[in-house]
Parts: sequence; C-alpha cells; structure tokens
Amino acid sequence: MKKSIIFLLFLTLTILALPAQSNAVMDQFLSREEADVPTSLLLIAQATEQLPSDAAPADAISWAEEQSWGKKLTQGDDQAMTSGLFHLALFKSFNIKGGIMYTITKSPRSAALEAGYQGYITGVPYVNHKMTPVEVLDSLSMALEIQEAKQ
Repeated sequence: MKKSIIFLLFLTLTILALPAQSNAVMDQFLSREEADVPTSLLLIAQATEQLPSDAAPADAISWAEEQSWGKKLTQGDDQAMTSGLFHLALFKSFNIKGGIMYTITKSPRSAALEAGYQGYITGVPYVNHKMTPVEVLDSLSMALEIQEAKQ
C-alpha cells in the first residue's frame, strides 16, 4: 500500500514537472500498453530542457539522432521503447554515472543492467524488455528527483 502511494506521488510529480506537455500527447502515451520510442525520448528531452515544451514526438527522433548515443537508435516510430535504449538515453541525457561495464561500453545492455543495479528498474533488468508508459515515467521521475536533490 505504501509503495503504491509513493509511486502515484512520483507519477503525479513527473506529470507536473512537464506542465507544458500537451495533454493529448500524454493521454495518448498513457493509453498505450507499451511505451513508444518517440514519446519516451520526447519526455527525456523535455525533462532535460533540450527540446521546447511544444516539440512533437517526431522532433525527439531528430534530437536523439544528433546525440552520441543516437547511433544505437535503430527502432522506428511505432516500435516499443526497450529498457536498454531508454536507460541509455536517460543516463546520457542526465549525466548519470554508472559502473565499470557501463563506463566502458555505454551500450543499451550495460545501461539496462546499471539501471537495475541503481534501482531505476524494479525486478530483473532485461535489455529488450518493452517498457510500459508507467515504467518510463517511473524511471524519469526517479532521475528528476535525484537531479533535484543534487541542486
């Protein structure tokens, strides 16, 4: 019960942290069973203030391709966001430090394992796990909370 309340609080804070994001985009994102790549990347880019609040999910793909980790982006617009790619984008965008394997390889696999180790993923960290929108918002809210605590 306590975990559920904390999770709902994080989810609410995450949504409030992105107040300018279109309700239609968030509604569509949250109604999906699996998180899509463009919207997941859009949320990361907007949370790190690398894209404006009025940017579209398609803008996030262009933004990601310009990033150092963007060459790992091989999924199309309708593909589900995998845990490895999401956490690689999250760690690189938020400058989250990782362990030895993540530092050396900076691959989706090592990012997923590092996310599991650091507690961004509950359960077993599978690199190809198709994330739900709630999992995306949960990991993103954790990164935002850690960043806010550093300031």
